[in-house]
Amino acid sequence: MRSSIRLVTATAAALLCAGALSACGPDNSGQDGGRSAAPAAPTTAAPAGGGTAKPTAGATKPTGEGADKGVPAKAWMDTKSIPMDETYHFAPLAANAKPVTGPVDFKGMELCHAAPPKGEEYMYTDGAARAKAAVGFGGDRWTAQQTVDFWGDPTHSSGNAQTAAAIKRAITEAVTNCAKTAPGATVKVASATDAPYFAATVTAPQADGSTATLHEYVALGGGAVTELSVWATTKGGAQPKDAWKAPEDKYVATGMTAPLCEAFPGCG
Repeated sequence: MRSSIRLVTATAAALLCAGALSACGPDNSGQDGGRSAAPAAPTTAAPAGGGTAKPTAGATKPTGEGADKGVPAKAWMDTKSIPMDETYHFAPLAANAKPVTGPVDFKGMELCHAAPPKGEEYMYTDGAARAKAAVGFGGDRWTAQQTVDFWGDPTHSSGNAQTAAAIKRAITEAVTNCAKTAPGATVKVASATDAPYFAATVTAPQADGSTATLHEYVALGGGAVTELSVWATTKGGAQPKDAWKAPEDKYVATGMTAPLCEAFPGCG
């Protein structure tokens, strides 16, 4: 009788172990050495109302080329696609690129004295790789600067693409509404509302009495947002020294996004 009880008890314990999977591991660790499938990574769903919620931990973990090594050289646009290159023959952007270690500041927002939207400040510090490159002459001659902020592979987390789009939207709104934050500024938006890029021209009085003229372009490439700013600063209401020459806006935008799609994953 006692033997039968022992047999039933042992059988029940074995069944409980099997049901618990790891509760009765041989070393009491409950692990299988990492051979079982990893749980699916969390994704960031688009919040109601078109806003962008801060991604949860792990949702936008940097992935793909550029995530650990910064912005690769091939991500920068060819200077032939930059307005005024016909006159200036700009130096290569990749050779002048510098990583951004703090919050990334976009020229359009800086000129318009526009702060990041409240609650979205993290978007300007938490990206996977961000850098900027400036070339040109300064003063009343044109300077060109491209800024790249890569959030990560959007095929691994939709939150990466959502955040890049939210940053583009913030830059666009800051430039469009520049006169509200930079008194005396004038803005002419050149891109259509449904265009896949943003293009505008801004003139803004400066504290020292000079005037800055900015040609602003913003575009997306998968999990990356990029800004191209070309500006000159003049005194006494004068015009920039060299007359403005530029390809069509759509060609400038393509020149910005094509290298991003070659350099980073998940674009297209």
